[in-house]
Amino acid sequence: MFKLLTSYFRFTARHQPYMVRRNYHYEIASALTYPLAAALAEGAFAAVVAAKYFHASGMLIAVITAAPMFGNIMAILWAELSRDREKVAFVNGLQIGVIASIALVALTAFLPLAPGAWAFAGLIILARVFAAGIVTVRSTIWRYNYPRHLRGQVVGRINMIATAVLALTTFLGSRLLDHQPGAYIYLYLCAAVLGLIGVWQFSHVRVRRERTMLRQARLVTARPESMAQTDETNVMNYTPAERGGFLRMMSRSVQVLRDDPRFRLYQRWQMIAGFSFMMLQPPLVFLVSRKLTNPTSDYMLAIIVLQIIPLLTSILALPFWAPMFDRMLISKFRVIQGISWLTAQFLIFAGAYMASLPIIMAGQFVVGISIAAGNLVWNLGHNEFAPPEKSGEYMAVHVMLTGLRGFIAPFAGVYLYQLLGESAWLFAVTAALNLVSWIGYITMYVEDRRNPPKRAVTIKHA
Repeated sequence: MFKLLTSYFRFTARHQPYMVRRNYHYEIASALTYPLAAALAEGAFAAVVAAKYFHASGMLIAVITAAPMFGNIMAILWAELSRDREKVAFVNGLQIGVIASIALVALTAFLPLAPGAWAFAGLIILARVFAAGIVTVRSTIWRYNYPRHLRGQVVGRINMIATAVLALTTFLGSRLLDHQPGAYIYLYLCAAVLGLIGVWQFSHVRVRRERTMLRQARLVTARPESMAQTDETNVMNYTPAERGGFLRMMSRSVQVLRDDPRFRLYQRWQMIAGFSFMMLQPPLVFLVSRKLTNPTSDYMLAIIVLQIIPLLTSILALPFWAPMFDRMLISKFRVIQGISWLTAQFLIFAGAYMASLPIIMAGQFVVGISIAAGNLVWNLGHNEFAPPEKSGEYMAVHVMLTGLRGFIAPFAGVYLYQLLGESAWLFAVTAALNLVSWIGYITMYVEDRRNPPKRAVTIKHA
C-alpha cells in the first residue's frame, strides 16, 4: 500500500517513461490552470452563488444541480462530431466555449435579480455542455497517448491535480464572496482569463498516431478502459461504439436489459440508490445555503460543507476501496458500500431534523467515502455482467439510466421538499429509498452465493 501511494503521488514528468513525458508535462500544466475556470461551473458552487446572491428558488437550484445531465446528452453529440477531427484542436475549441460562458457570467450582475438568476443558470448549463465534450474527447486522447499499463496512474495524477485546483479555487472564491458578494463578477472574469493559460498549455499536446486514428474513425469501437471520469451522477465521456448516436444507444440498452435478468436486477437497485442521491442534492443546497448559514453570506462555510468535504474525502478514500473491489462480487461490494451510503443519508437527515450543520458535515464526509466506491463500481462494475464484445452496450445502459434519473430526480426532490413544507422529512424519504436499494443488493448477493454468476470476472486496476 505504501509503495502504491508513493508511486501515485509522483507528479513530475521525469517519473514517467520518455515516450509520454512531453504530453504528460503539458497536461499537468493545463490541469494547474484550466480548472480555475471550470471549477466555477461546478454544481455546488454555482448553486450556492445562485441561492445567496440571486435568492434563487428551490426549482432554479434544481436546474443548476441538473446541469450535468444536459451535458450528458450532449456528450453523445460531441463524440459524433469529434470522430473525424483533430482531437486537441477540438478540445481547445470546447475549452474556449467553457471560458466564454464563465466570462459572460459577470454580465448577469447588471440584470435584475430574477432574470439574472436564470441567465446565470443558463450560462452554467452552457459551460457544462461544453465541458461534457472535453471529457468525452480527452478519453480518446488518453487512450492513444498513454499505454494501458500506465494510463490509470497518469490519468489519476492529472485528475488529482485538477481536483485539487478545483477545490482550492472554490475555497478561495467562496472566501472572497464572503467579503464582497458582488465580487463574483471579478472572480468569474479572472478565472476565465487564467483558464486561457491552461488552454494554451493543452494546445501543445500531440495525439500519437492521430492520422491513422482519423482514417479508422469509422471502425473504432468504445473500449472499457476509455470509460474514465464518470460516476453515478455524471456521465460525460461515453463514446458510442458506432455511428447512429443516441437512438441506437437507447435501443441497444433496452435490449441488454431484456436479455440479462441479473444485470436488469442490478440496475433496478442502482436506479433507486442513484435516484435517492440526486433527489436530496437541491434541497440540501437550499437547506445549507438559506437556512443553516446566513442566506446572504457564509459562502465559504456552505461551499466547504456542500462541495469541498465530499470532494477531498473521495480522493483520500479511493485507494482503500480499489483493492476491496478487485476481490469481490459486485453485489457484495454494493452491500458494503451501501453501509457507508446509508450512514451518510441518515446523518444528513439527523442534521436537517436538528438543524445541526456539524452533523450534516459529518454526513458529507461519509458521502465522499461512498462516492469513491461508487466511482469505481460505476466505471468497471458492468464488466462482471458483460461479455467482452458487449462491454460498450452494457456501459450504454449506465448512460441511459443515469441521464433518465438526472432529468427527473432533482426536480422530484424539490417538489417533494416543498410539498412537505421544506421540512427534514424529505431526507428521511431519500434515506428510505436508499434502504430499499441496500436490501435489494443484499438479496442479490445472497442469490449470487447460492448460484455463482457464470460471467463474473476479477477486474484489475491500472
